[in-house]
Amino acid sequence: MAFKSKSVKRFSVRNFLATILHAFMSSPTDLPGVFTQGDTRTPVGDWYSVLMTSELSSQCDLERMVFGKCTKDVQHEFILLHFRHPVQRHAVAVLVLDRTSRVECTENNGGSFRSVGQASVLSPSVSQVPAHDTISTTFNSPSALESYLTQRYRSYRFLSNLDFPASARPSAMQVSVLLCVLSKHSPTYRLWQYQCYWYAHTVWETLKTLFDGCQETTLIDGRSQFWGQDIPKAESVEEVCKQYHVEWALFENVVEERRERKEEEERWRRVEEERKQREEAERRLEEERKQREEAERRVEEERRQREEERRQKDEAAREHEAEINRMRERVAELERRAV
Repeated sequence: MAFKSKSVKRFSVRNFLATILHAFMSSPTDLPGVFTQGDTRTPVGDWYSVLMTSELSSQCDLERMVFGKCTKDVQHEFILLHFRHPVQRHAVAVLVLDRTSRVECTENNGGSFRSVGQASVLSPSVSQVPAHDTISTTFNSPSALESYLTQRYRSYRFLSNLDFPASARPSAMQVSVLLCVLSKHSPTYRLWQYQCYWYAHTVWETLKTLFDGCQETTLIDGRSQFWGQDIPKAESVEEVCKQYHVEWALFENVVEERRERKEEEERWRRVEEERKQREEAERRLEEERKQREEAERRVEEERRQREEERRQKDEAAREHEAEINRMRERVAELERRAV
């Protein structure tokens, strides 16, 4: 946190809370692969798989690209991708994209690991090896990004900006499909064709071609150059655009199939839920019917008991009356005999 003055006499609770709130607001966690906590470096194929786990990846827009170049050694080139979160619109993630060869990570004679810019452009051992296309994330802050770039590339500068209009911004998912197309198109690292210069150039020009209305700003000349000399590279933009359209159509078919399957599963879930609710309702109705019948049976039983009790009382009353009548008759009989 930077202050205008070196001495701060008063502690501001408001500023303190605002700082904490900003830290939380700037770090969404619902879009892995783009808004990821910490430094990560992922092959573009794996990045595609990560993005497939979140529906937000098709809504997360690429607002800007920045063309970067190392200023020492082989003057490696890379691209920064600025993505804006589709829901938390204040949040922007900056990802680093580049191509290297596998030998870039091997140890040198001194036993230490070489940085990207230290790989020898003249080494025949890296003329045709598997390409290493990766996309990297850092902590979501300018200082973390600068620290990452300095550690990875040492000395570098930015050559160009490419801003996408709000009406034609590629999503993170579209970018990942394009990067997979590039890896399939040129899976090997070839110094005089499919190296970092070709990769950065082709990503840049293909996205500019696919999404109209971009605003390109050149800061410093020097793209695809090594110490001022142009580096030959394959012209692949048109072919890559064609391959992208094919792959994106296949991707949309997959997404549509997943959507239909999900809708079908949801429909069956609703049908099953309705069936369970219907069975539960029928069970409750049956239970209520049984309870009602049981109540009616108890009422009928009580009625019969009351009738039986009344019948017995009536029977007892009749017997009592008959007994009285018999006693009266005997008394009358005795009186007649006495006379």
